[in-house]
Amino acid sequence: MTEDQGQRKQPSNKPKISKEAMEYAVNPKRSYWPFALALALFFMLLGVVVHPVIFWIGLALTVAAIIGWGLERR
Repeated sequence: MTEDQGQRKQPSNKPKISKEAMEYAVNPKRSYWPFALALALFFMLLGVVVHPVIFWIGLALTVAAIIGWGLERR
């Protein structure tokens, strides 16, 4: 007797999910915050090389981008 002869497949009671619902659940929401954070980090690191004022502006923008990205509604 093989393994398949004594086993029966149970019918699936799961509801079918539409393609649109699956894409909405799988794909993340688009956001500009990652780009803003990258730009702020660029200014902060540029300030390390060029001038301390640019560093502090970049630091403030970095903090603002991190907070903005964290508070973004999903």
